[in-house]
Amino acid sequence: MSKHYEYIGSKIKELSGEIFQRIESPFGQDNFFNPIFEELDFPSHSVENLFIHIGEFLISQTEEHKMNFVKFVEVFGLQLIKSKASLDQSIHFLYLTRYSIIDLLELEVLHERISIKNYFEVIKIIEYLFQLISKTLLNIYSVEMSDIKIALDESKEDLKMTLREYADLERALNEATIFAISDHEDKILYANDKFCNLYQYTIEELIGKTHDIYSSHFHPPAFFHEIWETIESGNVWKGEILNQAKDGTKYWLDTTIIPFVDSNGERYKHISIQYDITEKRNSEETLRNTEKLSMIGELAAGIAHEIRNPLTTIRGFVQLMNQNGKEPYYYTDTILDEIDRINFIVSELMIFAKPHQIQYNECNINNILTSVIKFLEPEANLKNVEIEYEFPIEDVIISGERNQLKQVLLNLLKNSIEAMPSGGKIYILLERTTQNIVITIKDEGIGMETEQIKKLGEPFFTTKQDGNGLGLMVSYKIIQNHKGSIHVNSNLNQGTTFTISFESPQKNKIVHES
Repeated sequence: MSKHYEYIGSKIKELSGEIFQRIESPFGQDNFFNPIFEELDFPSHSVENLFIHIGEFLISQTEEHKMNFVKFVEVFGLQLIKSKASLDQSIHFLYLTRYSIIDLLELEVLHERISIKNYFEVIKIIEYLFQLISKTLLNIYSVEMSDIKIALDESKEDLKMTLREYADLERALNEATIFAISDHEDKILYANDKFCNLYQYTIEELIGKTHDIYSSHFHPPAFFHEIWETIESGNVWKGEILNQAKDGTKYWLDTTIIPFVDSNGERYKHISIQYDITEKRNSEETLRNTEKLSMIGELAAGIAHEIRNPLTTIRGFVQLMNQNGKEPYYYTDTILDEIDRINFIVSELMIFAKPHQIQYNECNINNILTSVIKFLEPEANLKNVEIEYEFPIEDVIISGERNQLKQVLLNLLKNSIEAMPSGGKIYILLERTTQNIVITIKDEGIGMETEQIKKLGEPFFTTKQDGNGLGLMVSYKIIQNHKGSIHVNSNLNQGTTFTISFESPQKNKIVHES
């Protein structure tokens, strides 16, 4: 091999990456930065090895050196890819490497260490090597791009699956929950149809409003302060909230509030997922009242037993006083009346005693209502109350205990009379359908608030100054035992309507026949 090849080869092997980290740009810009060194994670010794392999091939142009050179370039290309260099950056890097070698050759010619002929001979070999390098790099990048394309296609499919899963999740939330999204100021950004339907607001009315729009004012400020502290700290809040719809209807909601936080841990929005548990709460309240009535029943049984024994003795001796005395004792009739009245109260309490066997018979509701109206008409007339009623021509019959049903109707009608101190009208309507038998008692009295209506039938709750709450409590229990229901509708100064419903015997007959 010619000595000038050995000389130039050794000079190229002495080159390093530092030579062209900062060189005069061929584009006329001073202090040109090579992006491989300034921006990418690329080892400088790989550049030095490139110069060494070029120099070695120039010194000994054998097939073995060519194969070694190709293997090095393949590894070198993978290092470029690993350094996150683009294809353009890699080609530019090769240009700078070639530029450094040509610059070296020009200096050698300038100092007459090599001839012009040697210069062009070396250039020819160098051009061949750089074509080989370029071709190898293009192949490597081509394979890499194919792999990237496959990875992107797979990522695209994964993204499609993720989007489908997100859409399924969104659909599930919208179908199954009362769902809303709010910003960091608690202003509503989105609300689903169930949310709008429950609170009776359109989406346009809700967007931009805070959640105070449907506050029931039931919870104290400290309750909401605790919620805000929880979600501001990035934690999930769970609990039950009483909210109010646009028409005033109140709902108990099982609520979960989930905050979204950014990289700094700051909450930038939150979502609320709610479930309507109003019926569940009402059922729990009914159960609690039932438990109260059960306790009262046990208490009533004991009290009734203890009171009735001495009352029986007292009544017997008072009767003997009347029969044996030559002259009747004063006030014995009054004493007997009061004893009978105590016995009546004890009988009311016995309704709650367990066990309590009642013999049900056919009861004519028309006759019972007529009897109650006639009994209370004198009192109604004294208080300037007029009773109007409307019954079906045919008798309305249910299975029940006549005296208990009469007691309920007496209590309700008497309450209606007392609710109109200045007089007024009471309307009584008896209706029968194939499904139900309905008794409606409507007055023009002082009415009640919503909270008072909810407490009707509770032990010892009353709206009257001299009442004890036992009348309605007993009435509710009697109707419950008859498998009926009582519904109350009332507004302050607009009167009250009691609606008693029983299942029609005709319905049972139709069911049995079918």
